[in-house]
This record gives sequence, C-alpha cells and structure tokens, in this order.
Amino acid sequence: MEPFSMLAGFVTTMILPRVLEKAGEKIGEKLGEAAIENSGETIQLVRKTVQGKLQAAGTAGLLKRAEEKPTEQNIQVLEGELVNQMEESKEFAAQLEALIQQIQAQSPTVQLVLNTVRIKGSAKIGNIEQVSEYSAAEQILGRNLGVEGDFEMGDVIQKIQEKQ
Repeated sequence: MEPFSMLAGFVTTMILPRVLEKAGEKIGEKLGEAAIENSGETIQLVRKTVQGKLQAAGTAGLLKRAEEKPTEQNIQVLEGELVNQMEESKEFAAQLEALIQQIQAQSPTVQLVLNTVRIKGSAKIGNIEQVSEYSAAEQILGRNLGVEGDFEMGDVIQKIQEKQ
C-alpha cells in the first residue's frame, strides 16, 4: 500500500480542479486532457468517496474550503485530514488506493528517450525499443538534442500494442 501521505497527495490532485489543471500544465496539455477525459467518472467517484468519509467524520468543511480556495495551506490541511482518516480506516485507504490505481491505468503514458541531451564529441547509442500497452501513449525519441560532433544510434523501434 502507498504511504498515506503520498496517497493523500494523489487524491487531492485528482479531486481539486485547480490543482488538477496545474498538474495538467506540468504533464502537458494533451496528456492532462486525456487523463481527465479517460478518468472523469473515476475521479468523481474518488471525490464522492472522500466527501462521504469527511462528512461522516464532521470535517467536510475542509474539502469545501480547499475546493473554493486551493491554497497550499488549505490543501495541506485537507491532505492531513485524509491521512488521519486513512490511518483510522484501512478500508477507506484501500478503497482510495484502488481508485487511484484505476485512474493511473486509464491515464496516458509517456515514454521518453534522450531528453535535453547535449553531446560534445562522439556518442554511440545502441538499439532502442519503446513498447507501450496503452493506446494513449506518447513515445518520444530525442527531444531537445544538441550535438556537436559525431552521433551514432542503432535501430529504433517504437510500437503500441494491445494489452494481453
């Protein structure tokens, strides 16, 4: 099981729209939009699960405050309460972890080789193969390369295949 603080961070990122928008900027707009599109129902289920647990505990106001004003302090307070609730209820923690794993499985993946590499002199790289089992995968080879000399690369294979 994920450490509760890490799980609480994933949960708040998923259920707080402004936080998710910022995460989308970091991931890349295309990938962020695909994650939201593919996981929208599951994200709403995470929110309802959290809301129900906080209502039962009498702390639903923390979620409302973080949604209306997602400052770092409000988010940290919400995450702290989620950690407390997960420590008190292993069932709640397991339910959230299962939902987060479902979202991660639905989200696009990025495979990146040779990102922001500066080569001065000679470089020789062997064969490269990128394989993804996710149709929403983005495969990138050689982004933002700088070469001042000889650069040799073996065969490159990039493929997306169905999960088996």
